[in-house]
Amino acid sequence: MDQGKFYRLEAIVLARRDQGEADRVITVLTPEGRRDLLARGVRKPRSRKAGHLELFVRTQLLVSRVTGSWDIISQAEVMEPRAGLQEDFLRGTYARYVAELALRFFEDDADSELYSLVESALALLEKAAEPERVARWYEPRLLALAGFRPEWGTCVGEREGKPCRTPLRPRPGDAHPYGVDPERGGALCPVCVLALREERTVRFLSPSALSWLQALQRQPYADVAEFPLPPATAAELGRIMEHLIAYHLERRPAALRVIGQ
Repeated sequence: MDQGKFYRLEAIVLARRDQGEADRVITVLTPEGRRDLLARGVRKPRSRKAGHLELFVRTQLLVSRVTGSWDIISQAEVMEPRAGLQEDFLRGTYARYVAELALRFFEDDADSELYSLVESALALLEKAAEPERVARWYEPRLLALAGFRPEWGTCVGEREGKPCRTPLRPRPGDAHPYGVDPERGGALCPVCVLALREERTVRFLSPSALSWLQALQRQPYADVAEFPLPPATAAELGRIMEHLIAYHLERRPAALRVIGQ
């Protein structure tokens, strides 16, 4: 195992796993992609690096390149400690959800856009009044980066063998529900959701939830943070986004089980 040149990385710690008696493999997200790095001795009580490699911190690393094994973290210096995510269980669980989605959807092709999105989401989770709303804002942006951008503005159903493409402009007084179908990639108009309601992947969607999905996708968080969000709509949004994400991942994200409990 030959050690080569040193290089520097700005990184966010997304996951860790124990290795041997005192080491850890640290999974980090960088503007150039994700990497697994070895932190030697970091589990020892007097390790100087331990506090700089906590989950969700943004840190500056000096890394030694190794041939045939993990590159080794030689130095680490915290840039953003994210203490609020370490100390608050709910915020920390939503941070795990943010990290889990980034790792599941981007195994090899992460880039600077994903890095910026994850950094923004973690910063918001630490301080925002409603961490659940931050998660709803994060999800459609992550899906878009992964190539699964949901279509909330136009019906994705079919009529008489042709795409429906009806513009969707939900109003509180709408008499009929809309729908969502992850297999088709977005929302359904009232006519199409009734026609397709027996399909396995189709779910009904209230006008309020559809309005929120449209706003969460196109507006910055500072804007959607100001809107009143009824509890029933918040719960519906959570169910719809879980359905959409589980469809693409072919599993329910593990962090959502903790949040649900």
